[in-house]
Amino acid sequence: MKIAVIGGGISGLAVAERLAAAGAEPIVLEEAARVGGKIGTVQKDGFLLETGPNGFLDKEPATLALASRLDLGQGLRKAGSAAGKRWIFTRGRLRQVPASPPAFLASDILPALAKARVMLEPLSRRVKAGVDESIASFGRRHLGKVATRDLLGAMVLGIYAGDAERLSLQSCFPRMAELEREHRSLTLAMLRLQRARKKAGGPAGPSGTLTSVEGGLGHYTRRLGEALGDAVHLEHRVNAIVPKDGGFLLRATGAGDARELFADRVVITTPADEAGRLLAPLDPSLGELTASVPYAPMAVVHLAWPKARIRHPLDGFGFLLPPHEFRRILGAMFISSIFPWRAPADHALITVMIGGAVHPELVGSSEQDLAEIAVSELAPIIGAQGVPSMWEVIRWDRAIPQYVVGHAALRDEVLERVSRIPGLHLGGNAWRGIGVNDCIAAAQPLADEILRGGR
Repeated sequence: MKIAVIGGGISGLAVAERLAAAGAEPIVLEEAARVGGKIGTVQKDGFLLETGPNGFLDKEPATLALASRLDLGQGLRKAGSAAGKRWIFTRGRLRQVPASPPAFLASDILPALAKARVMLEPLSRRVKAGVDESIASFGRRHLGKVATRDLLGAMVLGIYAGDAERLSLQSCFPRMAELEREHRSLTLAMLRLQRARKKAGGPAGPSGTLTSVEGGLGHYTRRLGEALGDAVHLEHRVNAIVPKDGGFLLRATGAGDARELFADRVVITTPADEAGRLLAPLDPSLGELTASVPYAPMAVVHLAWPKARIRHPLDGFGFLLPPHEFRRILGAMFISSIFPWRAPADHALITVMIGGAVHPELVGSSEQDLAEIAVSELAPIIGAQGVPSMWEVIRWDRAIPQYVVGHAALRDEVLERVSRIPGLHLGGNAWRGIGVNDCIAAAQPLADEILRGGR
């Protein structure tokens, strides 16, 4: 059975690998000149620079199992102990995010009254059943206005580059929504879960360490593409999907030439707007609905200085900035502290994020301007002196899909309507989770769905 996989990002590659393991014949059609989508690693001046995600938490069995099948198990590299320390820039300076309730009480992360409001969380009420509320609405009910603005707003920027007022709690953090439904209070939920885990002899809290791969995360997707071999066709843009003879005729452009390929089934794993373009000729309203998922743009700016020219010890994962700080960057990651092997020993490597839902217009700036914005905003915060010894800019117009309020209903309708077109399926991080682990974990269920011919 020939199955066309449109899109060679991690979602498409992972489902193709599972299809091949089941005896099917996947054909991966990728428009770019390399596989991996936003995942990629660039080598420059002795630095390893990630074009997108920096790693994954090592608690997802599917991701670890796939690494093992690719013979990458021995090459997995865990983050250093510094990654456990986080900072937030608020009220004019960096403040450490406390790691425990006692540390929170002793910290200056929030003003005294805001901390007192957080301590009232056990009295929180549940949201009305069936309401898809924003993350900010959830936060104000449980934590108060200031903590939601300063802490939750920054966290949402760090994960989704999004606006907490618009993003859906149910779609972005379904576990939080579940804990509220079951326990009402998040504090009570955590205490009960800790007691249950201790009684069962398990760990007291969630596990998972940020993990990358020797050579950078791009090496993971390269190996996955190599494992698929001739099934991967690069620089192939699919222009049309035409139902034919119980399957599909795909009209594509490859290496400048028009091509036609037949497949028994098709799975689209591209960004939502591209999926909408391909679906529109089959069902115009479905195409429009699919393409309606918004995306946050992002510029990733890598900067390096000699360590001797930076006052801050960079002792941690990095820092985030709440939107109300009105800065032109979203935050920064201290890469040489997280993964020291990605930078020369005498240099600090820092990745700065610009754009997102806060300043989407900045992503259209020139690379020189983006680098200058990153330096001018970052240098005073960490005490960096002089011009950086290396900089690199990577720009994504569609960096992260935004699961806004109503996304779950949209997803369900889109997937249900796609299922009405026999043999056609939809994957990718617009629908099945944005993280590396989400995309890989979705591969087996999606492959099963494709092979059995239904949703």
